[in-house]
Amino acid sequence: MPWWAGKENTREYLRKVNRNKKVLEYILFQPGLFLDYLAFPYKTAKHVDPLQSVFDYYNGRAIVVDGHEDAIMTLTTVGDVAAIVARAVDYEGEWPEIGGIRGNRVTFSQVIQIGEKIRGRPFTVDNAKKEDLESGTLNTSWALEKRHPAVSEEQYAGFGKTVSIGILLSSIKGACDVSDELNQLFPDYSFNKIEDFLTRVWKGKP
Repeated sequence: MPWWAGKENTREYLRKVNRNKKVLEYILFQPGLFLDYLAFPYKTAKHVDPLQSVFDYYNGRAIVVDGHEDAIMTLTTVGDVAAIVARAVDYEGEWPEIGGIRGNRVTFSQVIQIGEKIRGRPFTVDNAKKEDLESGTLNTSWALEKRHPAVSEEQYAGFGKTVSIGILLSSIKGACDVSDELNQLFPDYSFNKIEDFLTRVWKGKP
């Protein structure tokens, strides 16, 4: 996704630093998408603002790529990410370069089914065509509207559509199917399960 270009540049720089010999030990934390975003518009973490995703539990709707309902998403709570990062900082062994943090590995259809169960009603699902997305077109009845605080009003024009397209295309290419290196490094850690977490979040909510 285009807004991650700076991260890829940093990653390439780190590869060059260690090309001939290990000069700097580092780890790339990869938790997938924050599960907390499925609680939008409710805030579930002190330092992370609520943001929309292609799964809108509040309005009972979702966007999927047509024919790719079984695309994989990794969803991890902010609290779990913080806990694993803290453990990694204190870890005395050598870090793996890729630090996959796999809270929940689920398909788009499973996320929707869980939402329908928790919210007690069927979701409206918009099916976006892959070819439309690849051409930069989002032919759906809705798109992301909530602006991230780090993005200015001027920058936000069209940004919601870009984010939606980026998430959808990335998912069908396997980019949202995160590895589990840090799960293996800390096997005693118990992650929040998607249905348990979202049931608690949405209990009593309109």
